[in-house]
Amino acid sequence: MYDKAEQKKALRQEMLLIRNQMDPEAWREKSGRIREAFWNCSMVQAAERILCYAGYGREADTLGILRDCLEREMEVYCPLVSGREMEFYRIFSVEELQSGFHGILEPPEREGVRHVPEKEGMVSRTSLMVMPGVVFDRRHHRIGYGGGYYDRYLHRAPMPVLALAFGFQIREAVPYEEHDICPHIILTEDGEI
Repeated sequence: MYDKAEQKKALRQEMLLIRNQMDPEAWREKSGRIREAFWNCSMVQAAERILCYAGYGREADTLGILRDCLEREMEVYCPLVSGREMEFYRIFSVEELQSGFHGILEPPEREGVRHVPEKEGMVSRTSLMVMPGVVFDRRHHRIGYGGGYYDRYLHRAPMPVLALAFGFQIREAVPYEEHDICPHIILTEDGEI
Protein backbone atom coordinates (compact mmCIF):
# COMPACT_ATOMS: atom_id res chain seq x y z
CA MET A 1 0.00 0.00 0.00
CA TYR A 2 1.34 3.43 -0.95
CA ASP A 3 1.67 6.05 1.75
CA LYS A 4 0.04 9.45 1.20
CA ALA A 5 3.23 11.09 -0.07
CA GLU A 6 3.66 8.38 -2.73
CA GLN A 7 -0.03 8.59 -3.69
CA LYS A 8 0.22 12.37 -4.05
CA LYS A 9 3.39 12.06 -6.12
CA ALA A 10 1.82 9.50 -8.47
CA LEU A 11 -1.37 11.58 -8.93
CA ARG A 12 0.70 14.74 -9.46
CA GLN A 13 2.82 13.06 -12.16
CA GLU A 14 -0.24 11.61 -13.89
CA MET A 15 -2.11 14.92 -13.95
CA LEU A 16 0.90 16.97 -15.07
CA LEU A 17 1.36 14.59 -17.99
CA ILE A 18 -2.31 14.97 -19.00
CA ARG A 19 -2.30 18.74 -18.50
CA ASN A 20 0.97 19.31 -20.35
CA GLN A 21 -0.39 17.44 -23.40
CA MET A 22 -3.42 19.72 -23.60
CA ASP A 23 -4.11 21.10 -27.07
CA PRO A 24 -3.15 24.83 -27.22
CA GLU A 25 -6.52 25.83 -28.68
CA ALA A 26 -8.43 23.90 -25.99
CA TRP A 27 -6.17 25.50 -23.36
CA ARG A 28 -6.99 29.01 -24.63
CA GLU A 29 -10.72 28.32 -24.85
CA LYS A 30 -10.97 26.72 -21.38
CA SER A 31 -8.73 29.40 -19.84
CA GLY A 32 -11.07 32.04 -21.28
CA ARG A 33 -14.07 30.34 -19.69
CA ILE A 34 -12.23 30.17 -16.34
CA ARG A 35 -11.49 33.89 -16.65
CA GLU A 36 -15.23 34.55 -17.16
CA ALA A 37 -16.08 32.37 -14.13
CA PHE A 38 -13.49 34.31 -12.12
CA TRP A 39 -15.26 37.62 -12.73
CA ASN A 40 -18.69 36.08 -12.03
CA CYS A 41 -17.54 34.76 -8.63
CA SER A 42 -18.94 36.68 -5.63
CA MET A 43 -15.69 36.16 -3.71
CA VAL A 44 -13.79 37.96 -6.49
CA GLN A 45 -16.40 40.72 -6.74
CA ALA A 46 -15.95 41.46 -3.01
CA ALA A 47 -12.13 41.58 -3.19
CA GLU A 48 -10.07 44.75 -3.36
CA ARG A 49 -6.70 43.01 -3.17
CA ILE A 50 -5.67 39.93 -5.17
CA LEU A 51 -2.68 37.71 -4.41
CA CYS A 52 -2.20 35.62 -7.56
CA TYR A 53 0.52 33.57 -9.25
CA ALA A 54 1.52 33.95 -12.88
CA GLY A 55 0.34 30.77 -14.63
CA TYR A 56 3.13 28.49 -15.83
CA GLY A 57 3.08 25.96 -18.64
CA ARG A 58 -0.40 24.57 -19.15
CA GLU A 59 -1.86 25.93 -15.90
CA ALA A 60 -5.06 27.89 -16.48
CA ASP A 61 -3.93 31.26 -17.79
CA THR A 62 -3.73 33.93 -15.09
CA LEU A 63 -1.94 36.70 -17.02
CA GLY A 64 -5.26 37.88 -18.48
CA ILE A 65 -6.79 37.84 -14.99
CA LEU A 66 -3.83 39.83 -13.62
CA ARG A 67 -4.25 42.40 -16.41
CA ASP A 68 -7.99 42.63 -15.73
CA CYS A 69 -7.36 43.20 -12.01
CA LEU A 70 -4.85 45.96 -12.73
CA GLU A 71 -7.23 47.63 -15.20
CA ARG A 72 -9.91 47.58 -12.50
CA GLU A 73 -7.43 49.32 -10.19
CA MET A 74 -7.27 46.44 -7.72
CA GLU A 75 -4.12 45.91 -5.69
CA VAL A 76 -2.29 42.97 -7.29
CA TYR A 77 0.43 40.95 -5.57
CA CYS A 78 2.43 38.07 -7.08
CA PRO A 79 4.62 35.50 -5.30
CA LEU A 80 8.41 35.58 -5.15
CA VAL A 81 10.10 32.41 -3.88
CA SER A 82 13.26 32.60 -1.79
CA GLY A 83 14.57 29.30 -0.43
CA ARG A 84 11.68 27.51 1.30
CA GLU A 85 9.57 30.65 1.73
CA MET A 86 7.37 32.75 -0.50
CA GLU A 87 6.46 36.43 -0.20
CA PHE A 88 4.04 38.49 -2.29
CA TYR A 89 5.04 41.78 -3.92
CA ARG A 90 2.73 44.32 -5.47
CA ILE A 91 2.90 44.75 -9.22
CA PHE A 92 1.61 47.65 -11.28
CA SER A 93 2.04 45.95 -14.68
CA VAL A 94 2.29 42.34 -15.87
CA GLU A 95 5.41 43.40 -17.78
CA GLU A 96 7.25 43.76 -14.44
CA LEU A 97 7.21 39.99 -14.00
CA GLN A 98 10.46 38.18 -14.80
CA SER A 99 11.57 34.56 -15.03
CA GLY A 100 12.38 33.24 -11.55
CA PHE A 101 11.91 30.05 -9.51
CA HIS A 102 11.71 27.10 -11.96
CA GLY A 103 11.19 29.59 -14.80
CA ILE A 104 7.93 30.90 -13.28
CA LEU A 105 7.25 34.62 -13.74
CA GLU A 106 7.84 36.51 -10.49
CA PRO A 107 7.80 40.15 -9.39
CA PRO A 108 11.00 42.00 -8.56
CA GLU A 109 11.83 42.25 -4.86
CA ARG A 110 11.33 45.91 -3.94
CA GLU A 111 11.07 47.84 -0.72
CA GLY A 112 7.67 49.18 0.24
CA VAL A 113 5.52 46.90 -1.93
CA ARG A 114 5.71 43.58 -0.05
CA HIS A 115 2.40 42.24 1.27
CA VAL A 116 2.82 42.30 5.06
CA PRO A 117 -0.53 41.24 6.51
CA GLU A 118 0.67 40.83 10.10
CA LYS A 119 1.97 44.40 10.23
CA GLU A 120 -0.47 46.30 8.08
CA GLY A 121 -3.69 44.50 8.91
CA MET A 122 -4.13 43.62 5.22
CA VAL A 123 -5.72 40.22 5.80
CA SER A 124 -9.44 40.67 5.52
CA ARG A 125 -12.39 39.66 3.43
CA THR A 126 -11.21 42.22 0.87
CA SER A 127 -8.01 40.19 0.27
CA LEU A 128 -8.22 37.09 -1.92
CA MET A 129 -5.57 34.45 -2.56
CA VAL A 130 -5.63 32.70 -5.94
CA MET A 131 -3.82 29.42 -5.35
CA PRO A 132 -2.41 27.03 -7.96
CA GLY A 133 -2.78 23.27 -7.82
CA VAL A 134 -2.33 20.11 -9.86
CA VAL A 135 -5.22 17.92 -8.66
CA PHE A 136 -8.29 18.75 -6.57
CA ASP A 137 -11.27 16.85 -5.26
CA ARG A 138 -14.91 17.80 -4.78
CA ARG A 139 -14.35 18.46 -1.07
CA HIS A 140 -11.68 21.04 -2.07
CA HIS A 141 -8.63 19.01 -1.05
CA ARG A 142 -5.64 19.91 -3.19
CA ILE A 143 -2.41 18.41 -4.39
CA GLY A 144 0.02 21.15 -5.30
CA TYR A 145 3.53 20.89 -6.63
CA GLY A 146 4.93 19.47 -3.40
CA GLY A 147 6.80 22.46 -1.96
CA GLY A 148 4.23 23.51 0.66
CA TYR A 149 4.74 27.22 -0.11
CA TYR A 150 1.06 28.17 -0.12
CA ASP A 151 0.26 26.11 2.98
CA ARG A 152 3.04 27.83 4.94
CA TYR A 153 2.07 31.31 3.70
CA LEU A 154 -1.64 30.88 4.40
CA HIS A 155 -1.00 29.49 7.90
CA ARG A 156 0.60 32.81 8.82
CA ALA A 157 -1.66 35.00 6.65
CA PRO A 158 -5.16 33.46 6.53
CA MET A 159 -7.55 34.88 3.96
CA PRO A 160 -10.22 33.69 1.52
CA VAL A 161 -8.72 31.29 -1.02
CA LEU A 162 -9.79 30.47 -4.56
CA ALA A 163 -8.17 27.96 -6.94
CA LEU A 164 -8.28 27.71 -10.73
CA ALA A 165 -8.31 24.34 -12.50
CA PHE A 166 -9.51 22.62 -15.61
CA GLY A 167 -12.41 20.21 -15.16
CA PHE A 168 -10.20 17.18 -15.80
CA GLN A 169 -8.09 18.14 -12.76
CA ILE A 170 -11.01 17.38 -10.44
CA ARG A 171 -11.20 13.90 -8.93
CA GLU A 172 -13.72 12.42 -6.53
CA ALA A 173 -11.10 12.17 -3.76
CA VAL A 174 -7.39 12.85 -3.35
CA PRO A 175 -5.07 11.99 -0.45
CA TYR A 176 -4.44 14.88 1.92
CA GLU A 177 -2.75 15.82 5.19
CA GLU A 178 -4.42 17.68 8.06
CA HIS A 179 -2.13 20.72 7.57
CA ASP A 180 -3.03 21.11 3.87
CA ILE A 181 -5.01 24.28 3.20
CA CYS A 182 -8.08 23.85 1.01
CA PRO A 183 -9.39 26.58 -1.26
CA HIS A 184 -12.87 27.83 -0.39
CA ILE A 185 -13.87 27.75 -4.06
CA ILE A 186 -12.44 25.98 -7.11
CA LEU A 187 -13.23 27.57 -10.47
CA THR A 188 -13.19 25.49 -13.64
CA GLU A 189 -14.32 26.20 -17.18
CA ASP A 190 -17.71 24.82 -16.10
CA GLY A 191 -18.13 27.14 -13.10
CA GLU A 192 -17.70 26.92 -9.32
CA ILE A 193 -17.09 23.89 -7.16
